[in-house]
Formats: sequence, C-alpha cells, structure tokens
Amino acid sequence: MEADVLSLGYRGEGVAKIDRFPVFVKGALPGERIRARVLIAKKDYAVAKLTDILVSSPHRVQPPCPYFGKCGGCDLMHLDEEGQLAFKRNAVSRALFGIAHTDAEAGECVRSAKTLGYRNKLSLPVRRGYCGAEVGLFAYNTHRIVPISDCLLQTERVRALMPKLNVVASHFLPYDETTGKGELRHFTVREYGGALSLTVVVTKDLSGRILSAAAETGIKCDELWMNINDMTNNVILGRVSRLLAGENVVRDVLIGGRKLPVTSHPNAFFQVNDDIADKLYRTVRDIAERERPSAIIDAYSGCGLMTALLSECADKTVGIEIEPSATAVANDMMKRAGITNVRNVCGDCAKILPDVAGECGEDSLIVLDPPRSGCAESVTAAVNSCRARTVIYVSCDPSTLARDISRMPEYAPVSVTPFDMFPQTRHVETLVCLERK
Repeated sequence: MEADVLSLGYRGEGVAKIDRFPVFVKGALPGERIRARVLIAKKDYAVAKLTDILVSSPHRVQPPCPYFGKCGGCDLMHLDEEGQLAFKRNAVSRALFGIAHTDAEAGECVRSAKTLGYRNKLSLPVRRGYCGAEVGLFAYNTHRIVPISDCLLQTERVRALMPKLNVVASHFLPYDETTGKGELRHFTVREYGGALSLTVVVTKDLSGRILSAAAETGIKCDELWMNINDMTNNVILGRVSRLLAGENVVRDVLIGGRKLPVTSHPNAFFQVNDDIADKLYRTVRDIAERERPSAIIDAYSGCGLMTALLSECADKTVGIEIEPSATAVANDMMKRAGITNVRNVCGDCAKILPDVAGECGEDSLIVLDPPRSGCAESVTAAVNSCRARTVIYVSCDPSTLARDISRMPEYAPVSVTPFDMFPQTRHVETLVCLERK
C-alpha cells in the first residue's frame, strides 16, 4: 500500500487511511507519504510494516540507539522532542474527552531536563537463546529477548554495569516461561540518591553462587540483592529479598524542595526520572499548600516520599501501601526525618481507603497514585462518597486515568498537567486536580 500518515495512535504508531479504513504503521509519522506492507487485516483496522518513506516528516530525527526498532523499550525515538511532547499532551486530552466525556484540556507537557540518561532503574529479563542465556529487553509486543549490552536511557553507572550482567548470567540456567524451569529470571539495576543497587531475581536460594559470579565478574555496586520469585507469572519480583553484599545505604534525596533520608529495597517504588519526579511532587505539594486541608490521604503511597512532603500541609497524613517492604522504608524515613504526624498503613487500598476516608472527613485531600492498571472500583466509589474537598490523581496511563475520573461524577477536573516522565517512549505521567462539584 501507499498512503499518507494522518496521526499517531495510542501506541505511537502512524495511522494512515485507505478509503477511511485505518491502517496502523509502526515507525511512520504524521505528514509522511509512505509505502507499507499489510501484515494483519481485521474487520475494523489493519496493521502494516513500514517499507519506504517517500516524503519525510520535518519532525523525524535519526534515533541514536542501535537497538531502536528492535527492542520494545522506546517507541518515539524517531520523533523530535517537540513532537513527542505534543503527542503526549494530545493523548491525555483525547482520553479525557473520549472516555471521561469531559472537555478538560491538558496543559503543556512539562519537559524533562534530560531526554537520554534520565532513568534510574532498569529491568532486564533473562531467557534461553541460541547461545545460552540471553540478557536484554523484550521485542515489541512479544516475550522474545533482544540481547542488549547498553541502553541510552539509563544513567552512566547503570550503563557501565550492563555488559557484565551477560557474564553473570552465563553462570546460571536461564528461566523458561513455558515450563517454569530454570534459575535466573531477571536483573534489576537502580541508581538512586547516589547509590547503585543490583538485584538478581532467581527461582530459589542461590546466594552463594550469586556472590561467586559477581566476584568473578568484577561487579561493583553499593548493594547486591537476591530476590526469590518462584511464581509462574509475568511479575518481575517475588516477595522475598535478601541483601547479600554491601550496606543498605541511607540516601539523602532532595525531592519536592525537601531533603529526605531514604533507604532502598528492591520491592520499593520510586519514580524513574528524578528531575520530573521533583517537578511533579512540587506541583502536588503546591496544591496541598494552597488547599490547607485538615487531613491528607496518600493512597498507593509507595515508599512514602510524597507522604512525607504532604505532611507539612496538614495536621495529619495517612499513607496507604500494599507492599510491606515499601511501608517499612516509609516508616524508617519518617523516623529519621523526625516526621510525627504521618501514619503509614500497609494493606490493599481497595479495602482500607473507605474507612480511612470516613475517618478524615470532608475537610481532606486525597492523592491517588495507582499503578498503570488504575484504581479498583471500590477506591473510586469510596472517593466519590467521602465528600473530600480535593482529589489529586497522578497517573501513568491516560486510558485508566480517564476511566477512573468517569467513575467519580461528584468531582470535576480543574487542571490537567502532563509530565514527560518517560522521554523517547509513548508513556506520559499526568497530574489531574479534581474538586467536588
């Protein structure tokens, strides 16, 4: 087929039309004239592979990464920064209009200080390949490994560590998703607050062999963890983590205008882009300072960074988090920082929030920062009925954000701010401030 590309789809693919019939072409950009080969034809759409660019978009750039188009990590590295920011802003606006049926317009997308080298965390699956264990990233929309030894999105220390992980992997039997057999499932690397942490995810206790392989390979990091995951699913981390070498370093992290003493844990959640996390948290804190509620509920509170910042804006603050290790990190941080008006509750937000919201009353502010799947219906139902003055929703998926807003008809968006938390990818972080009607 030969066609003009009209727009970008939700996944960042080009959308062309043949007699009003949509055809999705990965790698094509709006304004381009292309040739493509149709791979899949459904009743309502088709998927095609880009073969030639006849007329190029002025926003097209040469991707600096040799793995672009092969691994599934980046979707938009062929699009310049202005084009990426516009795409993300439009994606949020489209979702709010089409799913939440609100005409609230997204503001300008807050740009990241870095578009490369910004990520503080990397997860690399390990699977069997033609030549033994392969370490890399999954190819787009598959569970096929693309072996990589570098990633331009990561910090310099993480990039320096990556080639050595291939050597460590050769000491273990790689995991097989089909049979559930094997020893080594994943590596996760995180550089946060100046400390480098490596977690080796295995199916059983292999602490001695992990230490031996790390020493033989010359792995140097501040923390070496073993995580045991014997579940037959796609979840990266299991519940059991053990520090094998190094010290659980206390990091002084400056975020949202406040320095906080933070310890890490493989299962604890931190935003992956330090610059955007700082800007996002400052915005949340500014809203809370303006509102000055008597109580603040930080739902899906993770390791408690946002909770700690918000503690300055209310008489009492409650953090709700399902991961026990994250709650332990949060409690430790509050103690070290001398914060006394925070109560961290470990449990399922869907079960706990209704009671906590009832306790805090109408003069309260609720922060929702759920995973990509969004909030459980019981959470949005509790928010809708608790009569809190203000709700701040922080989301990494416009579709589930819009769905959840549609479930809270008692509230209306007063501001929508996208943040470029994930440059070079289609993903966008969004902060919506909602007020009771």
